[in-house]
Amino acid sequence: MLSRRKFLKAAGATAAVGAASGFQINILRAQNADTLNWSIHCDLTGPAAEGGKFQGEGFTEYAKWINDQGGIRGRKINLSINDTTFKVDVAVANLKKALAEGRIDYMFGESTGMIQAISPENNSTNKLFMTSGSFASELADEKNYPYHFVPGATYGAQLKMLVDYIKTSSAGNPAKLVIVHSSTGMGRDGIENAVAYAKEGGIDVALVQQTKFVETDVSAFALAIRQAQPTHVIHHGYSFAVWPEIVRLVRDYGMDDVVFLGTIWQSEREKVVGMPDVAEGLIGIKVWNDDTNKPAGKTMETIGGILKAKNPNWSGYVRLGFLDAWISGMMATRAFEIVIDAGQEINGDNLAAALRTVKDWDTGGLIDVPVSIENQQIGLGRIIRYSAANNWDMEHLTDWMKVS
Repeated sequence: MLSRRKFLKAAGATAAVGAASGFQINILRAQNADTLNWSIHCDLTGPAAEGGKFQGEGFTEYAKWINDQGGIRGRKINLSINDTTFKVDVAVANLKKALAEGRIDYMFGESTGMIQAISPENNSTNKLFMTSGSFASELADEKNYPYHFVPGATYGAQLKMLVDYIKTSSAGNPAKLVIVHSSTGMGRDGIENAVAYAKEGGIDVALVQQTKFVETDVSAFALAIRQAQPTHVIHHGYSFAVWPEIVRLVRDYGMDDVVFLGTIWQSEREKVVGMPDVAEGLIGIKVWNDDTNKPAGKTMETIGGILKAKNPNWSGYVRLGFLDAWISGMMATRAFEIVIDAGQEINGDNLAAALRTVKDWDTGGLIDVPVSIENQQIGLGRIIRYSAANNWDMEHLTDWMKVS
């Protein structure tokens, strides 16, 4: 586990504690015309730190790697990492502080809530080119979020992929679905459309339950599932609280035939396999490859080499937060390259327009198929399953796919 202390040491940076931000890490101190200023905002110490601290590590290692290669077309990345504590007001205050300190060329936001909060002003005034840790369907919208891009398939698309899997894997038998989601913006995203999509496909949606992101007692939710008697349960919008205990309680009721499914943040191998009683038979979504033991390309080899050098005993499986940061860094880099090569001014409008032109992009094995940026997103996902019989390796149940 990467603690705050270890993260700061690994970053090789100084932490400056402030009233609004908690702390901030700057990889290169001086800003000048020859640097590209990246402002990264992620949860390093709050309830979503299980993903956020690896986002911070991923951006730190990506910037170091790019800078060691000479930068982006000769321009070094000046990286600033800010702890949001998973609070929108803190994240917004951190960004305002960063803007007051100087030019920002690229911004990474922690969550759906942060991007929603900053976008009205960003669209009219700041015009920052950005990605985020969110896969919210709402944010993949050129009209309302023209400067924001999603580095995978949206939550709405992921839910539809899971519904499609339920339909095709039921072999003509009636499927009965329960959906359990968190009350966060992430958790609410895509639910209404997924319910309608399932019903259109002939699936009986017996129950939709909303919980807090963290609950002290989930027995009432598990009991409601028992009463609904579903064939399938989708959990959406969590990290690793709430849903594992629901799975355990439902299985304690003897409902061993129920198939549990989850979207991206409930599908991370390194966390899932630590809960074998929960992981057995779990269906999930992947939007990037995570295995560097059998790297699918040069990018995965590079990431594996970096992380193995830091920890020779490392498993070889990359954390999702790290991958989120790395692919976001790659997307930003590609946009900067296009703009610089064209001799254009580096600004949000030009960078966003450049990224929209990307077609058939080779990500070096992060994704096995060529990537084209469409509708402000990569848009690709793949259904996977975990089981002890497969040594907890991801079993691919579908090819890479997109849904509308």
